[in-house]
Amino acid sequence: MGYMHKSGIAAAGGLIMLVTGVGAAEAGPAAPAASRFAQQAESAHLTGEQTTALQADVDRYLKKMGGTQVALNKIDLNGRGEVLVALPGEDHPRDFASGNGMRAAADPCLSPGVSGNFCAYRKDDFKGTRIDMFRCNTKYYVSTWGRGGSWINDQTRDLESRRARMYNPSGHMIYKTPRAYSEDRHGDWMPVRYVIPCG
Repeated sequence: MGYMHKSGIAAAGGLIMLVTGVGAAEAGPAAPAASRFAQQAESAHLTGEQTTALQADVDRYLKKMGGTQVALNKIDLNGRGEVLVALPGEDHPRDFASGNGMRAAADPCLSPGVSGNFCAYRKDDFKGTRIDMFRCNTKYYVSTWGRGGSWINDQTRDLESRRARMYNPSGHMIYKTPRAYSEDRHGDWMPVRYVIPCG
């Protein structure tokens, strides 16, 4: 990270408080992760306002979906998938875990070859916060997304069981995707509470 004078150290401490909501002295075991996230924010030249807004979004996903925050904008869903949160106003989530956080994170569903994933996007045209769904017979909640959105079914080709199912708040299936490869650039998450990607 290079040399930091006292004001830089104070700024980094402030970022730790923004990322975790507690000071370093109160953080205990969470302090190393908080320090790493603060460094990621600093490397990417995020403002305190951007960092706070991003962490608030991450916290909402953690509360709804569980998992572990492993980078400034990334949640590991206990090996079942990942959530990559886009900064407010940006089209794609950034890669804060490697490099300086200035590049968009790789998207397995838009990469060449078969990723094996079902990818859900908060916005139309495969933009915004993304949930990569890895595991069959698992519920992935999208109920906070509201209007708009998009998805890609990039699971194993031509298998009937690799059709994602979408359910409303009452638990009734309201849509089943076509087999992979399939996509919808202009969907609507409003009636959908959760998705089961395969089963």
